[in-house]
Amino acid sequence: MRRRFIPLLLLLPTLSLWSCSTSDTNPIVDFGEGEGITYREVNNFPVGPHDYTDWTTDATWNKQERALFADVNVDLNGAQRTALFGETTVYPNPTRSGRAKWSVWPRNGSSGSAGPFTVRGVLVNRQYQSMVRFGPLPLTANGLSAEFSYTQAGLSPRELYRLYYVVTDASGLVYKGHGDVRYDPQ
Repeated sequence: MRRRFIPLLLLLPTLSLWSCSTSDTNPIVDFGEGEGITYREVNNFPVGPHDYTDWTTDATWNKQERALFADVNVDLNGAQRTALFGETTVYPNPTRSGRAKWSVWPRNGSSGSAGPFTVRGVLVNRQYQSMVRFGPLPLTANGLSAEFSYTQAGLSPRELYRLYYVVTDASGLVYKGHGDVRYDPQ
């Protein structure tokens, strides 16, 4: 009985190396289970399904994710100061009109511990291709809101896209994360 398992054990390292090289040469965004988005209506209130992996901090990013922010001079997998950060969302999500707002808020009373916050965002397709770039933009105590158009950016209806974002200040990384979005025309 044990002899049957020995060839399988020898094959496991080969399979793991193969899967790593496949993901490095053909990276695809994993939108997760279900619909992959968090539903929000036009006034930014939650409505419908919620994806708990969206609009929260990401601990580590892969090579493709870090490359989206090659102009940021901080360790994107370094320690974050999440206590300084409030919330970020895109609404409505999904959008029927083809227009949406990306909003970012610092924690109440914090506008940057080592100076003002700077925000950058990149909306990508399944292959990590940049479709829309935001920033660098200043984030004040009142927050930041940036409107964008799926149709003007040439995004396809009913496709999932991911918005990656990074918040920094003069002392380094404050917060980073992602959220998934979709355009569902009427």
